[in-house]
Amino acid sequence: MIDDADVLSVSEEASLEQAISLIREKYQFDVVLLTKTSIDGKVPRYYAADYYDYGGFGYGDTHDGIILLLVTGAGVGNRDYTIVNTGRGEKIFDDYAMEELEEAMLPSLRASDFAAGMASFVSGVEEQLDYMTPKSRTERWGVLSFGVGLVIGTIVALIFRGQMKTVRRKVNAQSYIRDGSFQLNRVQDIYLYTTTTRRKIETSSSSGGGSGGFTGSSGTHHTSHSGKF
Repeated sequence: MIDDADVLSVSEEASLEQAISLIREKYQFDVVLLTKTSIDGKVPRYYAADYYDYGGFGYGDTHDGIILLLVTGAGVGNRDYTIVNTGRGEKIFDDYAMEELEEAMLPSLRASDFAAGMASFVSGVEEQLDYMTPKSRTERWGVLSFGVGLVIGTIVALIFRGQMKTVRRKVNAQSYIRDGSFQLNRVQDIYLYTTTTRRKIETSSSSGGGSGGFTGSSGTHHTSHSGKF
C-alpha cells in the first residue's frame, strides 16, 4: 500500500495492508495499491507497469501479481485508474474479471471514498484468486459431479418405478369422453408467460477504458484495464 496522494488515514492503510498480506501468504500472489496526485502526463498503464517491474514486486520468476494505480488529483489527465496484471495474473484476471473489479470499486472512487474503493478491489481480487485456484475448482467440480449423479440416479429410479405400473391414469380428458357426447362451444386464448432476454449496453458511464496486452520498458509483458472515475 503506497499512498503517495495521502488519501487514506493510518488505520485505513493498515487495514488494507493486512488484507493484502493475507492474500500474499495464501495465494503467493502480490497485490499493490498505489495512489498519486499526478503522473505528469504519462500513460497510466505504462506508469503502473514500470512502477511494479522496477519496484521488485511479484512472486516467482514470472512476478505474479496485480497493481491498481489511482491518480487522484483534479485537472486534465487525472482522476484515472488503471489495473495491470503480471505473470499468473494475466490468465486469472481476464476481461470479465477486470470488469467485475471495476464495477465493484468505481462507485466509491467516484464519491472520493478511496478506502472503500480499494477495499472493494482487494476483496474482488481475493474472490477471483480463490475461484481460480486448483483446489477450489476441484471442490466445485466434486459438488457438481455429485449433483449430476444424484439427478441421473433419480431419473433412473423414476423410470423403473414407472415400468412397474400395470394401470396408468390417462394424461388428458379426451380419453374419457364418449364419441359424440362432447361439443366445444367456445374457444379462448389464455396468456401464460413471456420471456425477456437482457444484454448489457455500454454507455459513456461504463468502466471500459483502454485494455489489452502490452510490454513495459523492462521487457515484461502485462495486461491492463484503464479508465476514468
